[in-house]
Amino acid sequence: MKPRFHLSVLILLLSFTALLFTAKPARTEENINAPKWSTTEKDGVQWLLDPDGKPFYSKGVNLVKPWPETEKSRSGQAWCWLNFYPSIDEWRKKVSEQLKGWGFNTLGGWSDSSPDLGIALTVDLELGRGSKYHWFDPFDPRMEKITVDLAKELTAPYRNSPLLIGYFTDNEVGWWNSPLFCWYLQAGWENHTKRHLWQMLFDHYDGSWDKLLADWVPQGGLDGFESMKAAGAALKLRPTGNGIRLVDRFMYDCAQHYYELMFKAIRAVHPGALVLGDRLPLYYHQDAVRAMGDNIDVISTNYNVDTPDGWVAPYFFNGLRKLNPKPVLITEFFFAAGENRSGNCNQTARSDHPKPGHLMTVGTQIQRTWGAGNALLNFARFPNVVGAHWFQYCDEPLGGREDGEDYNMGLVDTANRPYEELLEGFSRLNPVLESTHEMSGRGRKTASVTNGGTAEDQIHVPRAHRPINVSDQSLIEWEKEATLLPGFSAPAPYVPFGDVHLAWAPEGIYIFSLSNTYFDPDFLEYSGKFPYSEAFQLHFTVEAQGRKTHLATFMLPEKDAKYPDGFGINPELFRIENGRPAERIGEQGRVQRIEKSLPHMAVEAFFPASLFGLNELKPGMRLGLNIGLVSYFREFTMTLAGKPEMSDIENPSHFREVVLE
Repeated sequence: MKPRFHLSVLILLLSFTALLFTAKPARTEENINAPKWSTTEKDGVQWLLDPDGKPFYSKGVNLVKPWPETEKSRSGQAWCWLNFYPSIDEWRKKVSEQLKGWGFNTLGGWSDSSPDLGIALTVDLELGRGSKYHWFDPFDPRMEKITVDLAKELTAPYRNSPLLIGYFTDNEVGWWNSPLFCWYLQAGWENHTKRHLWQMLFDHYDGSWDKLLADWVPQGGLDGFESMKAAGAALKLRPTGNGIRLVDRFMYDCAQHYYELMFKAIRAVHPGALVLGDRLPLYYHQDAVRAMGDNIDVISTNYNVDTPDGWVAPYFFNGLRKLNPKPVLITEFFFAAGENRSGNCNQTARSDHPKPGHLMTVGTQIQRTWGAGNALLNFARFPNVVGAHWFQYCDEPLGGREDGEDYNMGLVDTANRPYEELLEGFSRLNPVLESTHEMSGRGRKTASVTNGGTAEDQIHVPRAHRPINVSDQSLIEWEKEATLLPGFSAPAPYVPFGDVHLAWAPEGIYIFSLSNTYFDPDFLEYSGKFPYSEAFQLHFTVEAQGRKTHLATFMLPEKDAKYPDGFGINPELFRIENGRPAERIGEQGRVQRIEKSLPHMAVEAFFPASLFGLNELKPGMRLGLNIGLVSYFREFTMTLAGKPEMSDIENPSHFREVVLE
């Protein structure tokens, strides 16, 4: 099949519905503290509102700027306006015409702020980094004044701009729970944040060192709470303990304080601008999103598309909406291709662990166009997403930018030549994104559910219409929309941290999951093999013909310098009895981890019918099913049936009825 044919048909259908887009929410009375831009929700769908009160879906491009002259630009290895235009004014005129012609309506992060471009503007302040909030002393009493003073300085060039939508407080500072915990625990006693953490530890364990030892293994001779006041103090998680809960509480406190300070500072110096969040780094920790509260107007997140066909895992944006009702702006997404005119190698070369192709990379420009177009439509189909910004205007320099990142991410190459296929796709899709988004309130299809769609209902699982290979490092053959399983639950206040897809064939059941699961294996005290109890786990239990079969895959880290994260992850498949591994089953051809850099975890598996005591699977067959996912250190859990607790996951007693279509 030719992808461009299907894209054209889809565009015609969406264009026809564009006339239906008539949302005109009533304006509220403005006051000095109200943003000129605002947000609204109509029929379950969220939007930005422009200063005239019109719904606005933000279609942006990052790094639309003239770029300074460098040695690489002089040799034609990097893009610079001097190589192509007689003046900055001519560049601005041309790029404005280009972007509008391609259907874009927003300048994303790090773009030229000139009003001559005539395009709505978003600005990254780097307010947290500039005020030294992160990795210094967030709870220093002076931090509030420092932040306000810096916000006044940083917003000065934009406060009179009629095109400004709002400010990003930072880019990808990340909320990495264990590094924050370790960093501040080892700080000196003069550090206010160290004192905050020490008090949290003391109160949590009621001043009892023995209680602390149930969750932690002290390092370097620590023998009591007083000794933890010293600089260099360190703790590691004890296997089967619950120390990760306290780590997440501390991170929540740090994040909540950050969002409150940044919001107050921007509101104080520029009350008419939206506070657009801190551009989460292709990942979010649920406690950090909870910590945002009302101290943002929009949640901003960068996003690395999940598969080359442009599929976007619903758990990510559905989870954001459940954790925080604010609208979401995708502030970076991208596709790169090995076939490109700038000579980009699509890797990050300058690092301790080079990462070839860890950002979404495909083979050809046609594949790049197809994947990017599908992603664009998939983003617009989430009712809480109010826009998506492409990263970036031009290809990265040959051999990499300052940090070694060398990707074909541009709309144009380093010789200023537009990528025709990609831009044809944007030109045709951008005009229909509003109508696509308006229809997002109607929901999306999943594996069908009968009896109303509640957690206890019967699930109809589709047959695999194409062969599925669990040894090819690819999920491209999956019919992802039809195979997505509904109805997973997680313990309050958390939400499911991944998606699970299921399909069947006469020979057995196919499953894959996509999820987020950040962890540092060195934060755990262990010797030898990584403990099964602390591993990422996928549990799969089937009741068939009076027999219960419980299988579980454990994703075990193993240190290996050749991997980008400094360790590899090896799957091991077991039959489980009484909640414990009883028999290891060969993984070859049955389980694979798709080699995406953490914090992304993609697991694909095939379970032969014979494992469940069946000769083959047949249409209409009814099975009892439960699936449970457990993240590293048992930090998060989710289940298809029953309570999402470890006791129920390890020895499930609740099942959903599954009908094989």
